[in-house]
Amino acid sequence: MIIEAKGIHKSFGTLEVLKGVDFSADKGEVVSIMGASGAGKSTLLQILGTLSRPDAGTLEIDGTEVASLRDSALSAFRGRRIGFVFQAHRLLPEFSALENVMMPALIAGESAAAREKAHRLLADVGLTERGSHKPSELSGGEAQRVAIARALINNPAVLFADEPTGNLDSATKTEIHRLLFELRERLGQTIVIVTHDPELASLCDRRLFMKDGRIE
Repeated sequence: MIIEAKGIHKSFGTLEVLKGVDFSADKGEVVSIMGASGAGKSTLLQILGTLSRPDAGTLEIDGTEVASLRDSALSAFRGRRIGFVFQAHRLLPEFSALENVMMPALIAGESAAAREKAHRLLADVGLTERGSHKPSELSGGEAQRVAIARALINNPAVLFADEPTGNLDSATKTEIHRLLFELRERLGQTIVIVTHDPELASLCDRRLFMKDGRIE
């Protein structure tokens, strides 16, 4: 298992959002998580992606029990082993597409190979000619492709995607869906996707549904 979470609980004040969730994913598996707003999907994704700590439960990612790591070690692990794609691309507006893709590698101290690796990833997502363009000069679909390339720069064990096509038109959504699965085939990438999009969910290896803080 690349991810194995057991008995995950999370509350915000008196509101219990996650009520003992178990979750696992194998290497190269694409898993979707669906459910109504407020079901706990994004909270679960944030915990699986180590952006938030559970109140109780265990979480192992790529052989590391991450819930017990100190904050500094957890941050370093996240930078090396986890990639994120959000509904909004969150590219840095003052930097080019190539520089945005390079950024996580530079932060991790891997500057030597960062530029070459970023060029290769831009080619993987079909944007070889757009590396010098800033986010304002890219279409929504192109910006999201750059965000996907950026998420992969450190060879993450898992790519977490939270509504990755939620802001895109139908044709562009289909392109991004195709890209995610091409990357899985090419890189053996494990991907966990929170989505309201039944088309995207139908393409996944497994579809999970959350309701009232639990996976049904």
